[in-house]
Amino acid sequence: MKKVIVIGLCATAMLSSCATTYNKGAFSPATTSPTASTTTTIPRGTVEELFAQMLRTGKELGNDVAQGNSALARAKLSDIKAIWIGIQPQITQASQELIADTQRMINLFTTAVESKRPADADKAMRFLPGLVTSLVA
Repeated sequence: MKKVIVIGLCATAMLSSCATTYNKGAFSPATTSPTASTTTTIPRGTVEELFAQMLRTGKELGNDVAQGNSALARAKLSDIKAIWIGIQPQITQASQELIADTQRMINLFTTAVESKRPADADKAMRFLPGLVTSLVA
């Protein structure tokens, strides 16, 4: 009987030394979620310089969308929108119709990227140079 008690005590001692301890903090959900912040710098320059930059940026946007290079297309769209924000205060004397037409071209760039419609970017590039000429004049 003594052997049974000794074996029982040894087994109990061995099992108690294998106890698992959980760190509740490791398994609880995070109280804050990480957030990504993006900063857009508004380009500066003359209306001519900014429109030239916009035309260069938009030139291959349709191809980028068609080839599935969405990261580059989104970056270019972001640049185009920032350029447009930089241009708007400088063209306040232009007719509202020309400004609205240019905004429609920016919207075409946007739908090209967001809806994966490369033809919209191509259409914007077809009409934007004529609008730029009218706005700069």
